[in-house]
Amino acid sequence: MQCNKQKYSITYLLKVFVIITLSVSALGYVDYLTGEISLDTLYIACLGIVTWYTSRSIGVVCIFEIVLAKVLADYYDHVKIGSHLYGWNAVDYILVYIIVCLLVGNLKKVLTK
Repeated sequence: MQCNKQKYSITYLLKVFVIITLSVSALGYVDYLTGEISLDTLYIACLGIVTWYTSRSIGVVCIFEIVLAKVLADYYDHVKIGSHLYGWNAVDYILVYIIVCLLVGNLKKVLTK
């Protein structure tokens, strides 16, 4: 069985990181503006696209940016949850998004064989 590890150039990774950061920042700002309306489908779509077109490891970087954006949007929007639940929500977000990232990565691997 062959291992098809893709090698990305530094400039490509930098461009991807900038695009991910800008798109997640825009989603985080919209999440802040909408208040308690959930934008999880948009975050999942962003994560799926990133993971599909790059790799699972870059998808994990996207996960941490998404979780940071969601927690900050909740914090500054003053969502009516206890201050002790921000950490719990962050763990919940991380688990859900890691599952999505792994599923998309595995689906791409299976379909490209």
